[in-house]
Amino acid sequence: MDTRRLRMLVLVKAAPVLTSHLDETMCVAGVELVDGEAPRWVRLHPVPFRDLEDDNRFAKYQAMEVDVFRSKSDRRPESWSPRHGTISLGAKLGTGSGWALRRALIDQLPERAMCDLIEENRSGSGPGVTSLAVVRPVRPPELLITPRDPEQIAEWERRAAGASARTSLFDDPTVEKPPFEVVPWKFRYRYHCASDRCENGHEQGLVDWEAYALWRHVRHHSDWQARMRQKFEDQMWHGRDTVLFVGNQEQYPGSFLVLGVFWPPAGPVQGSLSI
Repeated sequence: MDTRRLRMLVLVKAAPVLTSHLDETMCVAGVELVDGEAPRWVRLHPVPFRDLEDDNRFAKYQAMEVDVFRSKSDRRPESWSPRHGTISLGAKLGTGSGWALRRALIDQLPERAMCDLIEENRSGSGPGVTSLAVVRPVRPPELLITPRDPEQIAEWERRAAGASARTSLFDDPTVEKPPFEVVPWKFRYRYHCASDRCENGHEQGLVDWEAYALWRHVRHHSDWQARMRQKFEDQMWHGRDTVLFVGNQEQYPGSFLVLGVFWPPAGPVQGSLSI
């Protein structure tokens, strides 16, 4: 198996999921950092994040190095599988000077129209077919909050119970990991992209870990939905130069998800990139 060392900056941590094999995994996306070259998208999957040791748990906008290899089951050109135990963490990019360091990096990634991305992926994934991108809605999106299907919840709860009853290969037996929590709600963004052909708009799942973390923080309030909308419809967009990080699914390449929201203050960028 061919392995190489990848140096990247983490931009996206999607909410973890439980597979049918009871493996808890998450998708991580970011940009590869190569001296003298423009940043390019990379995806790490699967990542057993909650099974990582504390000193290997990376944050968003943190540089890291990891050994990676190509998965035969994933044809998306940005995708790599990480080798367990090879993570080395680096510096974090903060939000000082109007998010200058983060913006200097993100501004080098080309913005795409979602309609174009979907059209390019209709024939399937493969070399030269973009599966990760920056998309700028023409106006702030609407956050949709709907209950999950009861059958889906029951299946996920069954998986969660099964996962709790077994020990992961990466678990420390002296540390009790909190059980996997099934979120009974779906979060989606509805928006229009910049394409002239975007008449009906797009409705896509919002799987950013921050959305689920906010739900856990506000769920006991009677107005929790209004609190989530205040964050994801108002705070992240008004007075901000906001874009979406999107990515598709290997099994359904024409189906994209909103993986993250990048919401720096509006205004000129100052400073230079140094990681």
